[in-house]
Amino acid sequence: MLLVALHVRAYPMLSPIDELQHVDYTLKAAEFDIPRINELVGSDAMSEAACRSIDAEGYIGPICGLEEYDPADFPENGVNTAASQYPPYYVATGLVSRAVVAIGVVGSEVTAARMLGALWSGAAWSVMWYVMGLLRIPRLHRSIAVTLLMVTPLTLFHSATVNADTILMLTGALAVLATLKYESRRLHPALLLATYVALFIVEATNILTIAACAGYLAMRTTVRPGAPPIRRALPLLVFPLLLTLRLAVGRQLLRFIFPAVPKSASPTAAVDNASDGLDGEFIAAQLDANFLPITKAYLPPFLRTQYAFSFIQLTNWLLIGLMFVAAIETVRQRRAAWLARIGIVTLLLSGPFYTFSFAFFSDSDFPAPGRFALPMIVFIVVTAASAMRTRVAVGAAGTVAATSAGYTLFLLLSA
Repeated sequence: MLLVALHVRAYPMLSPIDELQHVDYTLKAAEFDIPRINELVGSDAMSEAACRSIDAEGYIGPICGLEEYDPADFPENGVNTAASQYPPYYVATGLVSRAVVAIGVVGSEVTAARMLGALWSGAAWSVMWYVMGLLRIPRLHRSIAVTLLMVTPLTLFHSATVNADTILMLTGALAVLATLKYESRRLHPALLLATYVALFIVEATNILTIAACAGYLAMRTTVRPGAPPIRRALPLLVFPLLLTLRLAVGRQLLRFIFPAVPKSASPTAAVDNASDGLDGEFIAAQLDANFLPITKAYLPPFLRTQYAFSFIQLTNWLLIGLMFVAAIETVRQRRAAWLARIGIVTLLLSGPFYTFSFAFFSDSDFPAPGRFALPMIVFIVVTAASAMRTRVAVGAAGTVAATSAGYTLFLLLSA
């Protein structure tokens, strides 16, 4: 909560990661008015954007305080590009934000919605802590791993701005928790599948972590002698389930419940990145796009220092090393080793997967953004913590975590 509060204080403008559209969705969802695809942003969101400004290079918006605004004066020609997202995050955040403003805690629903990111991400770190407890990872190691990731711009920035990616760390952690509970026979197979479906409906980006969890279960049950046929078959059933959700249920269900409105404008990003077809070389070039995602984060102006870049790179190298160390199986950390192996493979393949999906389903050439790997943070945290097997590893990781956290706090306080 301290980190998010300081970030909100230091960064009043709207982020360039479509925060205007997410703010519009949140404000409307608080009134149970779910934006439709092709719908324009509303007057409340435009007023917030005009008075806060938008952190986008070359963007000059209208002045604050006008009675009316023209959507064409805002990014994406005022089209709400977030309308294709599922509503759970926006409804929950919008309703609570409105209540927080109503009781006088803060005066802006946008500020309240941003601060709620501290609760979403705080819940995520708590679930990850519990998952590491299930794997019998020492508390000191857990603390170091959580601190390393908590102060990186990737997790902090998306925790302190209004966007559906805020809940991805929590949903990813819940997917892993449900998977481990099922593996230990403490969760019914039907409940596991229901959890996966629910997490997909909350945010479709969770397809990455759900696939990783199914891969983990497939490997664990395949090598385990005497496993019942249903336990061997269940992980394999998850993959056609995900394919069905992605191709036949996901967006079609959203469009059935909330039909699109006629197009009034074309988002500039879609026009600038229009695809003529699948580009194999471009897709293959995304192999390292999300491995590791912390180097692919957007940095607000007050975090753009050479020291900050250095800490990001140092943290990146450290986490990569720890993940590969964790992938080397030991008897004591066999489950963590499989999480590391599956996590490494999934993170490497996620970049080409997303770029292929953009080109195939949306006719757009987009490089895979690092934020799409946020649901995989749980794999990184757990495997990094499990790999601290020597005093040297604990000391090195702890030093990087402490100095990185201290410098991040310094930047936030002095912004």
